[in-house]
Amino acid sequence: MAFSWMNTTPPRSSPVDARETMARTELVSRAGLLFRLGYTEAATTERLCATIAWEFDGPRPTALSDAAIAKLVTETYARKPR
Repeated sequence: MAFSWMNTTPPRSSPVDARETMARTELVSRAGLLFRLGYTEAATTERLCATIAWEFDGPRPTALSDAAIAKLVTETYARKPR
């Protein structure tokens, strides 16, 4: 006998990509907040790199490397978020 609550949703095809996308979106949001709080671009980059290094605690994806984070911060600061 089949029960509807026993049916499961199949897993997403790539949970790693979803985690990277979420992390990048959060980094852009944090960079905007730090911009509005008056942090310099260098201080923001340093802070966000440290945060990601702590969150991943080991090898992290290339999309979240220090260079990639610096690029995100530069792009965010160029937009002058409000």
